[in-house]
Amino acid sequence: MGLLEFLGRRPDNRFMQMVRRRVLAIAFSLALLALVSSGGGGRAATDRTAKVVVITSGVVPEGEGLASGDYGYADYGLVLRNRSLTRDAIDVTVEVDAVDGRGQSLTDSYTAVTLIPAGADFVISGALIWRGPPELAGIETEVHVGQTAPRGRRLPPVKHVSVTSSGGVLGLFTNPYKKPLPKSATIYGVLLDSRGRIVAAGYDVTDAVTRPGATVAFDILESSTTVQLDAVTSAKVSVDPCGYLAFTRVCPVPGAQR
Repeated sequence: MGLLEFLGRRPDNRFMQMVRRRVLAIAFSLALLALVSSGGGGRAATDRTAKVVVITSGVVPEGEGLASGDYGYADYGLVLRNRSLTRDAIDVTVEVDAVDGRGQSLTDSYTAVTLIPAGADFVISGALIWRGPPELAGIETEVHVGQTAPRGRRLPPVKHVSVTSSGGVLGLFTNPYKKPLPKSATIYGVLLDSRGRIVAAGYDVTDAVTRPGATVAFDILESSTTVQLDAVTSAKVSVDPCGYLAFTRVCPVPGAQR
């Protein structure tokens, strides 16, 4: 039985976009778990002087587009901060646990971040799916730093970020490295209200190699269905230069290759 038949839904465009996001999130989690299991274990005992913490978090339940008595769905967004001013954090892993009102886990999500430079913030976002009615009460997070190194690394810079009338986030990012960015480079974005609360979150991969020095456009979050646009006052965007290909030869970040 197919997913559409199982959920009893018509395959309209918005539905398919949401399903694609869910499948992509699950695939990313599995790929990143496999990556850490195969190559990251030997880095766990390295210097951990860079402390990465969550300074802002938000959960955005889905609207009626995927409403179902059998499953619940939500997006989440986090703003991470490397509190060290002298050490870059490399191979940062973030586990997000969705909990109900009794504190019981409904599901979890896993994200790996290639690099958070010393003193810098980094935005991530993801999707949660769980079996049962929408009983989500909140999320719990756990952050680990795989290794640290003296400051000096940088992330792809982002500029001209704007929010569209439909809730999308537009902007440009540049490859600052001497090597190409792999097609796994991931763009994360969150929308914030006037109190700094996250009201929408999303991400996408470039799906194309970005040559050194090149500047390319991005467009994310267009499929958000629950954001109240009149409440949005700003957007934050971060680019992970390697995504699920961190610690491979194609990753251009020094220290983030096997």
